[in-house]
Formats: sequence, structure tokens, C-alpha cells
Amino acid sequence: MKNLVILVAFIFSLSNQAQENLELKKVEIEKRRAQLLEKREELLADRKEMLQEKKDKIKSLKIAFISQKLALTSDEAEKFWPVYNKYDDKIMALKEAQMKLRLDKRNSSDEDALKKIEEAEAIESEVMLLKKKMRAELIPIITAEKVVTLERLEHEFHRKILEKLKGRKGNHPDRK
Repeated sequence: MKNLVILVAFIFSLSNQAQENLELKKVEIEKRRAQLLEKREELLADRKEMLQEKKDKIKSLKIAFISQKLALTSDEAEKFWPVYNKYDDKIMALKEAQMKLRLDKRNSSDEDALKKIEEAEAIESEVMLLKKKMRAELIPIITAEKVVTLERLEHEFHRKILEKLKGRKGNHPDRK
């Protein structure tokens, strides 16, 4: 009987110890999970900051390119850039949303794809409306000829940026 009591006590203590070990492992797993989530958030914030820096750099290059090519007077430039930036920021945000829709269309049902196509078309209409409003506000500031040139310069700038990006991807040693 004494041996049985000792055996039961031993089994009970092993069970308690196993339970405590399990609880410790759960706590360790939760700590590790929290650390990983924190690290993920830091990486996402760093990536977002890096993307914003790239956007800002591209915008600076675009401003310099357009300023040089349009040959704006100081009076024209003072009035031109606030109007242009107001519309350009809105247009770029819409184009980013449109790009996300295009990427999301890849793995969706026909019904979802159709909705995304319609959303992309609605965004495109909104972009065209903003461009029309921008032109109407810019023509009193700069000549209509310069507005036409501006549209050509925007396309030329975007093409040059894309070519530069394609060149980087093609020459990157780690990518296959």
C-alpha cells in the first residue's frame, strides 16, 4: 500500500511537472510569436518608408524634368506648381488604386473580375475628369501649347522611369 501511494504521488508530480513544462512552452511560444509580429511590423514600416522615399525622389525628378523642359517663367512656376501638384497627387493615388485592382484580378472568379474591371474603368474616368479640370485651371496660367507639351512630357518622363527600372531589373545579379 505504501508503494502504491508513493507511485501515485510520483505519477501526480510527473503530471504536474509536465503540465508546468507545457505552460512554460506555451508562454515561450507566445513571447516568440509577439517578437515575430513586432519584427514584421518594423519591417513593414521600413518598407513603407523606403517606398515613400522612392516616390518622393521620383516626384523631385519629375518636377525638375518638367520645369526644365517647359521653361516656365518664375511667375508661371509660382502659379503652375500648386495647381499641378494638387491634381497630380490625386491622379497618382487613383492610378495606384487602379494598379492594385489589376493585380487583384489575377486570381478571382469571373464575377469578381468583372467588378474589378468596372472599378478600374470608373477610376480611369475619374482620372480623365481630373486631367480635364487640371487643363482648365492651367490654361489661364500657361499657354495651351505648354499644356499640350506638359502631357507629352509626363508620358516621356514615365517612359524614361520605366526604362530605367527595367534596366535595373535586367542587370541585377541576384535576380533570375
